[in-house]
Amino acid sequence: MIEKAPDKRRKKLFLALSIVINFLILFIFKYFNFVVQAAQDISAYFNHPAHFDFLDILLPVGISFYTFHSISYVIDVYRGEVQTEKNLFRFLLFVSFFPQLVAGPIARTRDLLPQLRHLDNYKYENFRKGFVLIFWGLFKKMVIADRLAISVNHVYNHVDQASSLSLIIATIFFTYQIYCDFSGYSDIALGVSKLFGIDLMLNFRSPYFSKTVTEFWRRWHISLSTWFRDYLYIPLGGNKVSQGRWIFNTVFVFVISGLWHGANYTFLVWGAIHGIMLVIERYVYGRSIRDIQPGVNFKNIIRWGITYIIVIIGWVFFRANNISDSFAVFGKILEFRNVMPDVRSLFVPGGAESLIGLKFYDFVLAIFFILMLVTVSFAVRKSGIINAVLNLSAVPRWAFYIGVTFLVLWFGKFGVNEFVYFQF
Repeated sequence: MIEKAPDKRRKKLFLALSIVINFLILFIFKYFNFVVQAAQDISAYFNHPAHFDFLDILLPVGISFYTFHSISYVIDVYRGEVQTEKNLFRFLLFVSFFPQLVAGPIARTRDLLPQLRHLDNYKYENFRKGFVLIFWGLFKKMVIADRLAISVNHVYNHVDQASSLSLIIATIFFTYQIYCDFSGYSDIALGVSKLFGIDLMLNFRSPYFSKTVTEFWRRWHISLSTWFRDYLYIPLGGNKVSQGRWIFNTVFVFVISGLWHGANYTFLVWGAIHGIMLVIERYVYGRSIRDIQPGVNFKNIIRWGITYIIVIIGWVFFRANNISDSFAVFGKILEFRNVMPDVRSLFVPGGAESLIGLKFYDFVLAIFFILMLVTVSFAVRKSGIINAVLNLSAVPRWAFYIGVTFLVLWFGKFGVNEFVYFQF
């Protein structure tokens, strides 16, 4: 209807109708109960408590991702960037393409839909590249993320009983857990798609090497950040508006990004922190923010340290079960009490397990594998893991295949450990 509409007014009408229907479905399933709870909280705050009924319904698998796929499709058709897909089966395949259905990356119409029209790209080279990504994704997920999750869940689900040291360790662990979990899924999704000859968008580029929060968002969940940039930030005016409006646009987009992750106040705060930091960086660095040169030097180390601390602060809100737990985490960390007895307890039989939920053996392995990940990521930061592995000669290349397989089978945490982003 958008494509056939005779004038722009009707095109906008059909576009608005499609967007409203898509977001209405998402709202009912994902955000209705959150709004009801917020209304009850507000009414109670003003001493006029009200009661509203909640919906007791299941959240459809991958609803956030295929909603965004559908919306980007109709917007791209409206803009004339793609033609309407006449084949209903192919359109449904685009919306629900299984490797990235439940956790992304969020595919663009112009990138994925044309590839689905030519599903005959079965090449040996694609299988080689696909399996490298799958192996590397399984290693990050099962060996690192699922091991760290044991400690993070143990501490963050019992914040009132946790010590300063355990919260510091669990918070640092979570930064790597969520990265390895989500980027591991993305690697597997890209790898599986590659087996079919389909290229999906790269979703991560070593985000923890970022020297600013702005750079972090050019490296973290790239498909989501660019989606919000193209379909929300730019339509709002982007940076081609007044200073006050630009500040609003930036913070608003990140608050919406936080809300997209989940119907919880903690995600709103997490999004607001990143939006505010982008505004602050704009005033601190000005237009020179894009001119910060890569490399290891004193200034970049300071920038990296500040950025990493800001990201960690945001992750506390992201992981905490509620707002009160978030502030309790910060309060206990800043107290920094009984640290040395807790350090000694790590080396006492059973001490590490009671402190951070991990046996000392697993605690040491967790640190070792994090260091291994950082080293490998730094070494392949320019070429990428695929090129780095496939450019090796036969012996070291097969050593990588066998070695990663061994690490997953021997050190992987098997069981029901769903991906973190399944909940979004």
